[in-house]
Amino acid sequence: MNRSFIRPAPIADSDAILNILTTRQHLSPHAPLDDVLRSVIDDLSCCPAAVQHATDWLKLNPAQPIGRLRRTELMQLAKAVHRFWGRSLAEAASSATSRQ
Repeated sequence: MNRSFIRPAPIADSDAILNILTTRQHLSPHAPLDDVLRSVIDDLSCCPAAVQHATDWLKLNPAQPIGRLRRTELMQLAKAVHRFWGRSLAEAASSATSRQ
């Protein structure tokens, strides 16, 4: 089997992450941010380490209700998750090619 044809699954763009966050904010504003981010991980098969890194980097409280976040904070969170997720996939791909 030629492994050069195997590519990592494409990651969702930051707009898809933002749509999930916005939908959860409107449907369940009292849900903790941590629960909402777990649903992002489940829905998009996102890297949990990337989500954790983004919340730490933005200094967001995981116990804070999602309804208390402003639109700009949701946008920053979505873009940070997307950036760290892409970086983790790139690192995984480079480590996989170095092992071959």
